[in-house]
Amino acid sequence: MPGSSPQTNGPDAGADANQTDGITDALCEFIVEAKYDQLDERLVDRIKDYVTDSIGISVGAAAICESTEPFMQAVIALGGKSGKSTVFTKGSAFSPRYAGLLNAAFAHSFDFDDTHAASILHPGATAIPAALAQAELLNSDGKTLLLGIAVGYEITCRIGRAYNYGGYTRGFHNTATAGIFGAVAAISKIKGLSLDQVRNAFGLAGSKAAGSIQFLDNGSWNKRLHPGFAVHDAFVVVALAEAGVTGASRPIEGKHGALQSFSATPKTAGLIDHLGSDWIFRKTAIKPFPACRMTHTAIEIASNTAKEAGGKTVDRITVAISPGCYAIVGPRNANKLHPKTIVDGQFSMYYQVAVAWLHGMDIGWGMYDKSVMESAEVAALCEKVEVIAQDSVDDLAAVITFKWTDDTTTEAGQFYPLGEPEHPFAKERVHKKFFGIVAPAYDEERAKTILDTIGEIDRRNTGDLMKLL
Repeated sequence: MPGSSPQTNGPDAGADANQTDGITDALCEFIVEAKYDQLDERLVDRIKDYVTDSIGISVGAAAICESTEPFMQAVIALGGKSGKSTVFTKGSAFSPRYAGLLNAAFAHSFDFDDTHAASILHPGATAIPAALAQAELLNSDGKTLLLGIAVGYEITCRIGRAYNYGGYTRGFHNTATAGIFGAVAAISKIKGLSLDQVRNAFGLAGSKAAGSIQFLDNGSWNKRLHPGFAVHDAFVVVALAEAGVTGASRPIEGKHGALQSFSATPKTAGLIDHLGSDWIFRKTAIKPFPACRMTHTAIEIASNTAKEAGGKTVDRITVAISPGCYAIVGPRNANKLHPKTIVDGQFSMYYQVAVAWLHGMDIGWGMYDKSVMESAEVAALCEKVEVIAQDSVDDLAAVITFKWTDDTTTEAGQFYPLGEPEHPFAKERVHKKFFGIVAPAYDEERAKTILDTIGEIDRRNTGDLMKLL
């Protein structure tokens, strides 16, 4: 396996281009050769937490999210209700690619799904729905399912890490542009595809990868669909590869490959190092708040400071975040200062800080109730929030200065958002989140049965889980 290098093969790279050759081959070889016994017990337990979280979020979104019914109507109009695959809460009469599309879209509809900090994406939103849809078709044993999920996560996170913030600078959503390769990996692993088939599927996926962040302009539902499109198209390219269709060579590292197409600053260092032994996705965090991860440290700081304010009245709140985070959640424009849509609210540091200050950080999806989004009190506090970019602040960290009406100030900072390995989200909280978010769809007894089945999935079959959903 060739060593990785920070060099990239742009138009003028010349002889240095050879330093990135072999990336696609190494990733595909990893997919084919990965074994369940490479997953340690602690990592298997963590994957079960990710499955619990993803299914819970998807079920909740399927039950109550305002975009669910339009998504369903479109899939039915396209003939997607023509198979035996399960869509959470909607039955088992869908084709696998459309079941994957809907479940992945549901997984991302609340923006409550897991995140990988180094990759700046949501790996579970594509890896888990793709793996579940394929494993249900074959009624794969639980270990095969878990390995498929692990491989899907790992491929997504490694490619996303290579995109880094350059993906967003170029205008793309890493969750989608890396997630399609992770979905292909999960499906391919569970199906047991050959190396040539996986290579061709990757080569074809390079022409299907997409996901513009133009959704930020009006808070559109494009973002919710990005993982769904990725999973749907992963099924398409895998089928084409199995049929013998030739895909492009070097779709990741090539001159016009994914790294050059979807990132302004691609970094190949470490991309293929220690595959199968160093599982970088194990640092994936489960989210405590249904908002962009870049707002989470500020949410926690604002909520805690409000509790400790002792009756003092805040006059100004200044939030310092990294330049990369500022570009996504910080610009002082109408959509962010006074969001009218849920997606705008999820990507507004102003709104998230104001709501956390007034309602605390445990408000959950209630932060998007009409009464909160249209609250004059929230709007007035948003006006008092200033967001600034500071090079000295690390990504996902925040430093907040609270200026009180008595002209005194309080400064509070936080490096890691809740859910990161350094600031962990305990299993009890994972389960509490699950029970709370599935409540609109399932009673407590059924929810507990699902939770127990996930806990035992390495000794069960995929069908045992899917029939409960």
